[in-house]
Amino acid sequence: MTPPFPAILPVVRGRPLLGSAPEMVTTRLRPFLTRNYQKYGPVYGISAVGMRFVVLAGPEANLFVTKEGHKVLRSEEAWRQNDIEMGARRSMISLDGELHRKYRRVESRAYSRSYFGENLRAALEVTAEDLTPVHAGDTFRVPYWSKRVITEQLARMTVGGTARPYLEDMLTFVQTTLMVTTTKQLPKVMLLQPKVRRAKARIFKMVDDLIAQHRANPAEAAGRAPNLIDDVLAAEKTDPELWQHEDIRIAALGSFIAGMDTAANSLSFLLYRMHKHKEYLPKLRAEADALFAAGPPSAEALGRSPLLHTFVMETLRVHPIAPAMSRTLTTEVEFAGHRLPARTNVIVGTTVSHGLDQFYPNPDQFDPARFGPERAEHRKPGAYAPFGLGAHTCAGSGMAEGLIMLNAAAILHTLELELDPSYQFKEIARPTPSPADDLALRVVGVRHPVSSLFEA
Repeated sequence: MTPPFPAILPVVRGRPLLGSAPEMVTTRLRPFLTRNYQKYGPVYGISAVGMRFVVLAGPEANLFVTKEGHKVLRSEEAWRQNDIEMGARRSMISLDGELHRKYRRVESRAYSRSYFGENLRAALEVTAEDLTPVHAGDTFRVPYWSKRVITEQLARMTVGGTARPYLEDMLTFVQTTLMVTTTKQLPKVMLLQPKVRRAKARIFKMVDDLIAQHRANPAEAAGRAPNLIDDVLAAEKTDPELWQHEDIRIAALGSFIAGMDTAANSLSFLLYRMHKHKEYLPKLRAEADALFAAGPPSAEALGRSPLLHTFVMETLRVHPIAPAMSRTLTTEVEFAGHRLPARTNVIVGTTVSHGLDQFYPNPDQFDPARFGPERAEHRKPGAYAPFGLGAHTCAGSGMAEGLIMLNAAAILHTLELELDPSYQFKEIARPTPSPADDLALRVVGVRHPVSSLFEA
């Protein structure tokens, strides 16, 4: 049963029956939460189709989650149904406390910034494969290209697999499941569609076969560096109860889906912003050319590329992939002068701060210079949270930033692209925010051959 709102809590008035449900799709959620933060302050109630939520928002909420979230917030209710549909008992994203820390210690190495650096060339080889067939006069389909490339990069880098034959199955099964179990955009009956069930079966068989191959050919015996599946199988030997087959499968499956609707969508937003604000392109292309002047750049060099890096950060501010977090209170807490009871369903508006004048003057203006050393507007406490906060901060944030920057730099170096000035930008929620499928860039020309990504 949904707990009632505390008596003096301000409550957003929604529509009859629906409440605020239409505003809670991910493409509308951040501006909705921001407007109500500005009206009601850092804590208020909302309802959606009979469910009640307490919103914690703004820098006050971000600081609270950073300091206290690990003690009082639980993820299980938000993610349990997704675990079940993914065939798992539990997963890193649905666990809290010591169990979460155990899973995170095992899985996070393969998503780290240092692991990205070690495997950068393998990622770049995927980029090159998908840039090679692109020629002047072609249409560059941004969202699909980004999903195809980043999903394959993560599959090869983290588990030694391939997503190429399974991408459509991944999109069908994973997106439908998340839209049913987490964002509640679709009814449960959608999971019974034959197309979804076939996709699920194909993906599970592929992952099970991949795990079996790793069992039969462990990293040391095969003479290769250990990857995510090797790390999980090593953990299984020391704690077999914690790591049963279902848990190993969802960990391995996570490598295929980790960037499909996160890093890939961020790359799409970035490519759109670069070509919408074309006054930046000459300098961005010069930075990209310098990065590849002596072959593949290092992860450190990518991070030091001044305009490219600030462009990524501003894109993540304006287009955060995870605008909020859903959690449940494990105990009574006091926040912003209100006592909130245990078992309260809360929405933490982690990116509300991204749209506040107190941090980012003229927040609706796209301005990469915000993140330069002279202004550093994001350095204020609670101001910037594109990858979440607290114990569940995205374990792959370093990997995601690296892949976004690497792919963007490679595209800038190899292709001259152009956005139709008449294009009307649209976002869709599937389930995370994404540019609509019609976002495309025209290939004006090839600036450098793909081989120049690897050759000095």
